[in-house]
Amino acid sequence: MATNSVKRDYNMTDAELCMFTSNLCNTMTRDLSDLSVFGITAAKIAALKALGDEFEIYPSDEVLSAYVVGATEAKNVLANAVKESIRNMVTRCEIKWGPNSWQEKSLGVKGLNAFSDESLLSASRRVHTQMVAFLSQLADTGLTQAMLDDMEALNNSFEVAKNEQFTKIAERDSATEIRIKKGNEIYKYITKYCEIGKRVYAKTNPAKYDDYVIYAQGSISPLSPPQNFAYSLENTDFTWDAVANATSYQIEKSLDQVNWEEIYVGSETVFDFTPSDPGFSYFRCRARNAGGFGDYSNIVTIEYYPVLPKPQNVNAVASGPTGTDIIITFDLVPTATAYWLYESAVPLGAQEGGFSFKGSYSGSPITRSVTAGKRYYYKLKAVNQIQQSEATTPIYIDIP
Repeated sequence: MATNSVKRDYNMTDAELCMFTSNLCNTMTRDLSDLSVFGITAAKIAALKALGDEFEIYPSDEVLSAYVVGATEAKNVLANAVKESIRNMVTRCEIKWGPNSWQEKSLGVKGLNAFSDESLLSASRRVHTQMVAFLSQLADTGLTQAMLDDMEALNNSFEVAKNEQFTKIAERDSATEIRIKKGNEIYKYITKYCEIGKRVYAKTNPAKYDDYVIYAQGSISPLSPPQNFAYSLENTDFTWDAVANATSYQIEKSLDQVNWEEIYVGSETVFDFTPSDPGFSYFRCRARNAGGFGDYSNIVTIEYYPVLPKPQNVNAVASGPTGTDIIITFDLVPTATAYWLYESAVPLGAQEGGFSFKGSYSGSPITRSVTAGKRYYYKLKAVNQIQQSEATTPIYIDIP
């Protein structure tokens, strides 16, 4: 995770720095005969232009973050495949020995959905080792050596994808620091050359003097903190109100509210952003003009799960005057914006049948009006705008 160990020395956007550098090189070329007395040469101007051109095409945080998102999505696909592979093996143990057998418990995958990537990989390799030992005993459940080979290959692919995600995050953080250093190097040169230009023309040519002023004094005004700074999971973007006298904005991100990294600099009041770090992340915004930064906005907290957990403690009870209202309760899932309910209605005492979708609900409890004389099975999924959880284990209630 990058920190603010390297600070920007300039109070303008990277794009503004590039444009100013290009204009300054043209200005110095025009005035070279006057500036040469202070050691400015065509070679030095060309060197500064080359630095500016290189800086302009250097990958932005937005570009590098897209690679992080891509690596994260690829890793998440494999994580889901690993979980499905583990559940497949657990099912075979339950078929052979029962759901509470020591063989099933020896796999050690209770609470699988809450596992971190590291714990998931470790658990999957442990399950693979156990299933190799159980292979001959589970042959009658359809387990084959080829399945175990596929599971081992899947585990290896998942590890590679985890490492690729880590690499992309590290590359983004390293590139951010390099970009700041490159910008600071350019700014060091333009402040030096602009100071020379101002000294040369201070008493002789006011128009040319102004060409060497980096920050126009008229643009320096006090800045208020951005108002209504917020994140929309539905649109996957930050938005905030424009600040009077601001020329650009900066958004910073932190995982601990101590170390902060810049993730956006620009003049727009909207920034597309897709979460990638599991757990809590914190964000703040501030405005900037030629006089520097204003105060920070409120801190926005985003809680993100690579895999959205499913609802826990699902329960159903009969209610109502005739006992044909079913009240379904469950624990809410952080970041979930809705819950999808599925129902299977079968004769009393029967096993579950096909499930049908019964609607999207905002939270707990959910009430269903049903017909007497049946058994009703229910399962739930938690969803938000970019994710959905696995379905809960079905529960049932008899309505005599």
